[in-house]
Formats: sequence, C-alpha cells, structure tokens
Amino acid sequence: MVVLTVLGKSSWAEETLSFQECVKRLRQNNAELLSAEENLKSLQSQVRGYYGAYLPQISANLGYQKGESLAVGSEGYTASLNASQNVFNGFADSAKISEAEGKLKVAEANLQSVKAKLSYDLKVAFVGMLYAQDSIRLSNNILKRRTENLNMVELRFQSGRENKGSLLLSRANLRQAQLDSLKAANFLENSRSDLIRVLGLSPEEKIEVTGGVPETLPSKTMPLFTDLVELTPEKIQSQGQIQSAQASLQGATSGFLPTLNLSGSVGKRGDSFFPEEENWNVGASLSWSLFSGGKDYFSRKSAFSQKLVAENNWRNLRLNMISQLRQSYLSFVEAVEELKVSEAFVEAGTVRAEIGRSKYNNGLASFDDWDRIENDLITYQKNQILKRKDRVLAEATWEKTQGTGVLQ
Repeated sequence: MVVLTVLGKSSWAEETLSFQECVKRLRQNNAELLSAEENLKSLQSQVRGYYGAYLPQISANLGYQKGESLAVGSEGYTASLNASQNVFNGFADSAKISEAEGKLKVAEANLQSVKAKLSYDLKVAFVGMLYAQDSIRLSNNILKRRTENLNMVELRFQSGRENKGSLLLSRANLRQAQLDSLKAANFLENSRSDLIRVLGLSPEEKIEVTGGVPETLPSKTMPLFTDLVELTPEKIQSQGQIQSAQASLQGATSGFLPTLNLSGSVGKRGDSFFPEEENWNVGASLSWSLFSGGKDYFSRKSAFSQKLVAENNWRNLRLNMISQLRQSYLSFVEAVEELKVSEAFVEAGTVRAEIGRSKYNNGLASFDDWDRIENDLITYQKNQILKRKDRVLAEATWEKTQGTGVLQ
C-alpha cells in the first residue's frame, strides 16, 4: 500500500493510495502522456481523412448573374448539383495514405516509448522516496546507536579504562551520524518533488509513501534478445519510417503516370427564380505530364535515397538495441543477486555487533576491534537499502529497454 498525505492550502487532507492508484493518477494528470495520446488521435484522424480521396466529391451551387453588353441586358439564375471522381492519379492517393499510416506507426511507437519512460520515472521516483524514508529510519537508528556507544566509551574513559583517542573517535562517529540524518531528510524532499512531478500533481502538495514497488524475478533462461527487439517501440518506429519513405517513393513515381478524372453535373437555369430550364453534362479528362523540367526525376531519386537511409538506420539501431537489451537484463539479474548478498551481510553483521558489544562491555575486546565491527554493520545496513533501490531501478531499466512497464 502507498500512503499519500496531501496538504491543502487551507486544510489537511490525508489519502491512502496503492501503487496502482498512483499509476491511475499518472494516467490522469501527466502532461507528457496526455500529449502523446492526443498526437496519436490527431494522426488517426488524418489517416481517415485521406481515404476521402477514393470517394466522389459532390457539391451544390446556386447562382445569380446580371450584366449588360452593348444595348442588350441579361439576367439569369442557375442551380446545379456537381460530382467528380478521380479514377486514377498515378497511385498518388494510395501513397499519401501509406505515408500517413507510416507516420501513425511512428506516433504509436512514440506513445509506447512515453509510457515505458513514465513507468520507469514512476518507479524511480517512488523507490527514491522509499529509499529516502528508509535512510531516515536507518540514520535515526544509527544516531541512537552512536549515542549509546559514546556514552559507553565516556564511562570507560572516566574510569580510566579507555584512552582519549577512542573518546574523540566516538564523538566524530556521532557527528557523522547527525550529518547522515540531515542528508537523508534533504534527499527525501528532493524525492518527494520528483514523485509529485511524475504524478502531475500540484507542487504545493505534500506526499509520503509506504510499501513497495511490484517486483518480478528474471526468467531462469536467457531471453532471445533477437526476438525481443522485434517488439520494441524502436522497431515499430523504424517500420513506420520505412513505410513512409516507401510511400514517398511511390508518390514521387506517380509524377510519371497519367491521371484520369470523371465529372458530371445536373441543374437548371432561367431568367426567374427558381429556374426551370434543365441542363446536364458529363465528362472525362486524361492528363499526362510529359516533361517537368527534371523535378519528377530528382524527386524520385531523393525519395529512393531516403528509403535506403530509413532501412540502414534500422539495421544499425537493431544491433544497438540487442546490445542494450542484453546489458539491461544482465544488470537486472546481478541486482537481484546483489540484494540477496547484502541481506546476508546485514544478518551476519547484526550478530557480530551484538557479540562485539558484549565483549567490549565486559573488557574482552579492544575498542578498535569493537569499532570496526560497529562500522561494518552500519556499512552493511546502508548498502542493503541501497541495493533494494538498485534492484527496483534495474528491473525498471529492463522494462524500459523493452518498451514495457506498468502503463502498457
């Protein structure tokens, strides 16, 4: 469970949210996500609009004319219904649709990338606050432990059983614990600001979190990275770019082909309104550009080069993505194991610290030996909460590289 405590300007309001409810808040409020979604909707509408080129164009006209030529005056009304249909235009319309669909794929890939990035940002911000809160709790425990240790050393120093150097070192350790506590509090404020930004909340709101980020374990077998790369947003984006380049090439080729249009109209005309004299016409036109000054030739040549650019960009990006997938997965596996190791060190260090304190208190261990054991435990505890955070970050990076996450 995640607890968010929201401070209003004039009143206090406390609200308990799960991690999934934080995801819901992000979906509702994050401007980057909303922008990517609206951009996709815009391109979807554009693609639908291009299909109108395959349908007849129909219009209605109502006109009035009055004029005078020499001694003869004229006045008349016209009313007509007109229709036109393009039969063939060198595949230019299909090229426009294909190009728009390619751009739509790019927008879809961009939305998937934005969701993966925001999923990563959410986990980073959330675990950052958890780490900050854990750091504060640990710092307070260390501060309490260092205070108790200093009291113990002072008593031994006063009784002549400990030297001044040990006393001064114990005081320095206490001051270091106080500094660590201050740093943890400052880090919490920064982490809170990051989470507020990701959730799209007001900067004035105050939040705290408890609980953890949902976690999964790495697969027991090595993934097929060559298969995974085909599912990434980078692949979808490259497909869209290649499709758009291919469509541009097709559109450039249409300049070498003829166009055929059909048209027709029915109407009435006369000297009074509403005109009663009927008229109609139908027609067809075939046109073919024989020479455009080389524009069509060079446009096609340029489009062909752009197609090769898009294809080669994906070939290079594919190899980079496979490498990134492998690296992020292996880092995830290592992070899981490192957390287990850190937990084992904390368990061992806790037992050794209890034994060391008892021995020092009974005069069976020197200050240096006891201090080393105490420092080891503190190091292990700090490393443990850091490894917890690193484990979540490694999984979030693995998901982001695949283009997945909690928003997909």
